[in-house]
Amino acid sequence: MPLALPPAWEIRLNKLTMKSAFAHQLLALIFMPFLARSRLKVNYDPADFYAYLPRNRFNTNWYGSQSGAAILAHSELAAGACVFMLTQGEYRMVCTHLEYNFLLPSTDPVIYKVELDQVELEKKRAAGGKFMVDLTIKVYRATSKTTTGKRIGSGKIGFKVWPVGE
Repeated sequence: MPLALPPAWEIRLNKLTMKSAFAHQLLALIFMPFLARSRLKVNYDPADFYAYLPRNRFNTNWYGSQSGAAILAHSELAAGACVFMLTQGEYRMVCTHLEYNFLLPSTDPVIYKVELDQVELEKKRAAGGKFMVDLTIKVYRATSKTTTGKRIGSGKIGFKVWPVGE
């Protein structure tokens, strides 16, 4: 039986995970062990948001390239982290739609870049209540932890978003 936290505590923990990498890793280990084991790193900067997925044994297939399942699953996590950051941890969300096109295989780490209409998101937040948000995600080979190389895939993701405690 899952234990629900009081909404104020949940919001505080959400904001803490965006500020502290240690808190993010600790809570990911408890609540999302798949995320903790894959070592996805998220840069919570609204001006330059990206997620970095390293190439490690957990994320690769037996051909030695990044697993398609890992790339696909982390695209949902990266897009959700972007919505999470822009809503300041005050909203919960669930992925309702995911469309992804693989263009190239990747033997390198990958970087996720998310595009969304922030003005529209702010209007929906100001209106309050539940709403839907659509994002576009592009996946690139990583030449370093912060710079992108060739694009290896792209997709469209939809989320249903609602305030914590509702």
